[in-house]
Amino acid sequence: MKIKETWNHAFGLLQKMGKSLMLPVSVLPVAGLLLGLGSARLIELQQIEQGVLSDPKFWWLPEWLAAIMKTSGDAIFASLPLIFAIAVAIGYTGNDGVSALAATVGFVVFLATLGTVALGMGLETKTVLGIPTLDTGVFGGLIMGCIAAYMFNKFFRISLPRYLGFFAGKRFVPIITAFAAILTGLVMSVIWPPIGAGINSFAQAAAEGGNVPLTVALYGFIERLLIPFGLHHVWNVPFFFEIGSFQDPITGETVRGDIARFFAGDPTAGILGGAYWFKMFGLPAAAIAIWHSAKPKNRKQVGGLMISAALTSFLTGITEPIEFSFLFVAPQLFAIHAVLAGFADWLFVTLGGRMGFTFSHGLIDFVLFNSLGTRVWLIPALAPVFVALYYFIFRFAIRQFNLMTPGREEDVEVDESTAAITGDKAEMAKALVLAFGGRSNIKNLDACITRLRISVDDMAKVNVPRLKALGASGVLQMGQNAQAIFGPQSDNLKTDMADYLKTAGPEADIVEVPATGFVNETTPDPVKISFDPQAAQKAEATIAALGGANNIRTVDSVALTRLRVEVTDPAAIDETALQAAGVQGIMRLQDDVLHLVTGLNADQYADEIAQRLAAKV
Repeated sequence: MKIKETWNHAFGLLQKMGKSLMLPVSVLPVAGLLLGLGSARLIELQQIEQGVLSDPKFWWLPEWLAAIMKTSGDAIFASLPLIFAIAVAIGYTGNDGVSALAATVGFVVFLATLGTVALGMGLETKTVLGIPTLDTGVFGGLIMGCIAAYMFNKFFRISLPRYLGFFAGKRFVPIITAFAAILTGLVMSVIWPPIGAGINSFAQAAAEGGNVPLTVALYGFIERLLIPFGLHHVWNVPFFFEIGSFQDPITGETVRGDIARFFAGDPTAGILGGAYWFKMFGLPAAAIAIWHSAKPKNRKQVGGLMISAALTSFLTGITEPIEFSFLFVAPQLFAIHAVLAGFADWLFVTLGGRMGFTFSHGLIDFVLFNSLGTRVWLIPALAPVFVALYYFIFRFAIRQFNLMTPGREEDVEVDESTAAITGDKAEMAKALVLAFGGRSNIKNLDACITRLRISVDDMAKVNVPRLKALGASGVLQMGQNAQAIFGPQSDNLKTDMADYLKTAGPEADIVEVPATGFVNETTPDPVKISFDPQAAQKAEATIAALGGANNIRTVDSVALTRLRVEVTDPAAIDETALQAAGVQGIMRLQDDVLHLVTGLNADQYADEIAQRLAAKV
């Protein structure tokens, strides 16, 4: 049981890291566009001077503007380790700005420590953010982001002696993170050189050696298999940002990672371009096969879902709306898809193709950057092959094995009330909260590009059929983490849910019971709430533990068993004293807003506290 709990906890942490990495990744389309176009024009001008080129493609771009675009893109890619550190830190701390500051402080101290030790050991250094240091790339940023987040979560409410009171609470976090960064830098200065040598050997072999096709085939296969767990972002890091090296012909700087090297003009970069085949053509064809395989009475409904998902994949390269429509009902198809993805990456490199990307392998990236690639005509030329492979394999497998893809279920009904709900943001947010088991069941709200990622207290209360009725193409349950696939609208849905929970009343805990047994359908006997004779004393103790009456802005009872408290100074709260006053649990919604789990007498305690606050006004 302990192993399972450890796995679930680790999985939840990795999920958060995967989501956090989407923030810096979202910067890359702009960086890639600036760096790609700027570099292309400057290289053209250089080749014209050398007499190598006479017919430029980017004649319309002035040299001065190209130089600005290139240096702007370079600045973003050069700062990726710091950007990653900040993103991971805020991802693990509920978007708290202090953790971002701590990550920044920790990262520069980490770089300085590495550089000082490296110089003493006679190791080669590289200038990162103006600091001579060992180059740990984005891995160093990830490490310091995690350390900063850990320090924040552990110390942001720390109390210090009165004479050091100025440094208490959140002010202490950047300080302790700096000391942790020194220790981490000392350790990394010993273990990183051999690790770096190993990574460099593998990267160079993969980027330039004869095993590149095998490497990209393995990459494509595993990356697809990790999609259901949301861990593909972690797997992508070394391939996107570490693999290979190239000296920029304009600046002389060494750049790493398949993405940065491609836009700097490295002819060996762009080894992941085979994904254009299955994202732009293969999966949309699979969506059409699913549509055509649906029962006649369901084809209109399924067609709308599949066509929109196919267009999303074709235009942007976002594939999850299609993949999650069949992953859980027909995992055999997903295994086939993973094999085909690896085959596409292998074939593209084997045929001599090279094509990069910024956001994903969709039409937008293809139109913008095809002029920078090598043999990119392979992508449209062999597109019919992948359309045929995906369509006929999916169509055959669905029919041969009677797979229950969308539209082939025994009964597919459209809930008219659900259709009405999805058109109203507030009602949709409320419906989603209830489908995840209600406010009291939700521990944390999060989202990435295509998924709602919700941490819950009781997974049995998550109403999977209801989530699917609200538009989720799939729901993944792992430990105490639930992921509902709503496509690109997921982040907006999370924001709507958060806004709803800020003002929701008791109705946010009236959980609906589904038709099938994902939620316990037995109705318990009514619970009798007895009067607590010690409520007055508990109220006094609670007020004191919250920093006194002057520190309490509002107090209300919510969800039958909780007090919702808003305070002026969160650092004044004494959690040990709260527990001594009878509080069973503490949940912070924001810095200054928290829920106190007090049991079924929450209404009585709220009244007692309110009376005492009113008396002191």
